[in-house]
Amino acid sequence: MLLKTHRLMNADPGATGGGAPPAPAPAPAAPPAEPPATPPAPAPAPGEPPAAPPTEPPAPPADPKSALAAGATADEWSAAKVPEKFQVKNDKGELDVTATFRKVEEHRANLEKRLGAGENIRPKTADDYKLPDTEEFKAIGIDDATAKGFKEKAHAKGFSQDQYALVMEEYARLAPDLVNAGQALSAEQAIATLKETWKGDYETNIAGAYSVAVKLAKAAGVSEAEMDSAIGNNPVGLRMLATIAGEMKEDKSSVSANGGTDAAGGGIEALMAHPAYHDAKHPEHAAISKKVHDHFEKITPKDD
Repeated sequence: MLLKTHRLMNADPGATGGGAPPAPAPAPAAPPAEPPATPPAPAPAPGEPPAAPPTEPPAPPADPKSALAAGATADEWSAAKVPEKFQVKNDKGELDVTATFRKVEEHRANLEKRLGAGENIRPKTADDYKLPDTEEFKAIGIDDATAKGFKEKAHAKGFSQDQYALVMEEYARLAPDLVNAGQALSAEQAIATLKETWKGDYETNIAGAYSVAVKLAKAAGVSEAEMDSAIGNNPVGLRMLATIAGEMKEDKSSVSANGGTDAAGGGIEALMAHPAYHDAKHPEHAAISKKVHDHFEKITPKDD
């Protein structure tokens, strides 16, 4: 009896039809989905092309196998950022780090030779250019206001201070020659004009004009340099002097006959060369001066 009761107590309740088996335990709920790291691009509007996918940033170098290998990795990573024109590659097409950085260093050294320590770099503004502080340059009379236009042009061309100063100094040195070249050209033009006017009498007339100009300059206390600067290349002035020279030649005999002091028979030229003509204290100064005055008064055209 006891054995039978024990079997009943340990029997499967479902096997005896005493009720339904218990329901299985529910499965655990799935965790909520995480939002994407990069939000999706909005859908394009109708008729528009799809947006380009975002550019992925370059991947960092792989973890080195050792601390020593990290040095090579760092070199490669830095060399990869060197501009392509400086990159040197080996036969396998791989970047030669040592040769690349050697090329970069050569370029830096050459650039330093060209630019120096900064003296060959263009100033920040055109107004920063300094004019040469030499007597030769100061003599041509150029100041900052006069040179402003050239300063701006020099700055646009990238002139350094040394280059700007060199140009200005050379200009100061060549300026006198440039002026003289202009005077020589004017002389050529004046000679061509006088030859066209005088034809075959050019040599005689120009010699006479010079002779009269020298005497008049001496009488007026004017140097020959001042005289030449005033009328040296003036065709009208030279024609007038040549006319006076012709009148003086024609009047030699009459002046000599009337002027007792003209013992040499030189006419008006001798009178103007006489010491008394230039010395107001000379006893004959008044007489000779009057004769010279009367002569030029006679040959000077009168207004109607």
